[in-house]
Amino acid sequence: MKKTMLIGLLLLFVLSLGAVGYGASNDKIVVTPQLIGNENAKIEITWQPVPAHSLGDSNKAKVAYLMQKAKEWAEKHPDVKITPIQTTIAINDSMAKILVQAAEGRAPDVAAIDSYIFPNFAKYAQPIDDVMKEKKLNVKDWFPFAQKVMKPAGKTLGLWYTTDVRILFYRKDLVKNPPKTWPELFKLGKQLKDKGYDTLLYSAGRDENVTMNTLPYYWGLGGELVDESGKPVFGQGKNREAMISYLKFLKNTVDTGITPIRVLNYKSDPEMLGELAIGKAAMFVGVSNMANQLRSVIGDRFNEQWDVAPIPMAKRGVRVSASGGWVSTIFTKDEQKRKLAADFIISLYVDNAGMEGWCKAGGYLPPRKSVFEKAQFFNSDAFAQKFKKELQYSRVRPAAPVYPAISQEIQIAISNVLTGKASPEQAVDDAWRNVNSRK
Repeated sequence: MKKTMLIGLLLLFVLSLGAVGYGASNDKIVVTPQLIGNENAKIEITWQPVPAHSLGDSNKAKVAYLMQKAKEWAEKHPDVKITPIQTTIAINDSMAKILVQAAEGRAPDVAAIDSYIFPNFAKYAQPIDDVMKEKKLNVKDWFPFAQKVMKPAGKTLGLWYTTDVRILFYRKDLVKNPPKTWPELFKLGKQLKDKGYDTLLYSAGRDENVTMNTLPYYWGLGGELVDESGKPVFGQGKNREAMISYLKFLKNTVDTGITPIRVLNYKSDPEMLGELAIGKAAMFVGVSNMANQLRSVIGDRFNEQWDVAPIPMAKRGVRVSASGGWVSTIFTKDEQKRKLAADFIISLYVDNAGMEGWCKAGGYLPPRKSVFEKAQFFNSDAFAQKFKKELQYSRVRPAAPVYPAISQEIQIAISNVLTGKASPEQAVDDAWRNVNSRK
């Protein structure tokens, strides 16, 4: 009899827990690439991250960080489930698909958008100023290039959560004073060449990375790729002259021997790592995350031998770089989902703890200035602080629909000029004709 009563009491206890919602909350929360939260939660938010920033990424540090943060958020919001949407690593295809979905009113509730094309999505994005205010975030804390994208007019429409910057890496045991101008670069280059070093490496193969790494030279000459309406202008007037000068500069680095012609084999910066590890390269232009990548290859020698400086420009007094990154934006018009989706992204990537943790795990730079100042991981890193300074002078690629075609033609022009297949003038005119023929 006593045994029967005990079983009955235990059953009543379990049922009572379910009645108050305990069993429907944290004990059923899961965090997987397919679901974050309780599968029975009443509120569903669809989330399309870029694959490299998702729970399905191969980077263990990033996934571990995301799983912990997603779990913490889900536990605080047991009535909400996040359904991640898997997408292709072909970024252009993915972005084009989301843009079509947004135009048709069926975009994911929240999605990651490549920063330079975010302006094309702005008219579909929902404002998040109220959530930012609640979380004590101010758009003025972001670097200037990001502010213009996030808040194109009177409302904040996106959250720029990761970035990078192009910069000159140099061997401080070989280069006492890093060159600030092209003439200084060529003068130093001759000295280093005579000692058996490759003065300057850079990626020159056919890839978007190549355009990004070399555009600062063009911008530094005052050149623009498109006008305010998005119409191509790089082949006209002063922009054409700037493009010719930019290609002549690259050609001269090869012709003088300070840059080996084999840079045409490099489509991305990491492809230079093997050569950099050998120790015969004095300088290279690359993206900021090359610091971590080169450090992982040569260990302590990186901090002992390498430093960074602004990219040399045609004339003294000019300073410009290029940045990329990702912006999360809310598409849902459901008021409850809008606030919850923004809260989720802010917790994951954007608030003080989120941005420090995410950028540390992924090797990214924070697009918020205060994170460089307050986060111990960044304020104690000498390279991070120099990257921060360069971000103040950074620009982003134009969001014009014609930009991908322009970028492709720039890559072809660089290849043809470096190999001697075309003069800089001919290469620019060919690129101009080809871009305009695609209209």
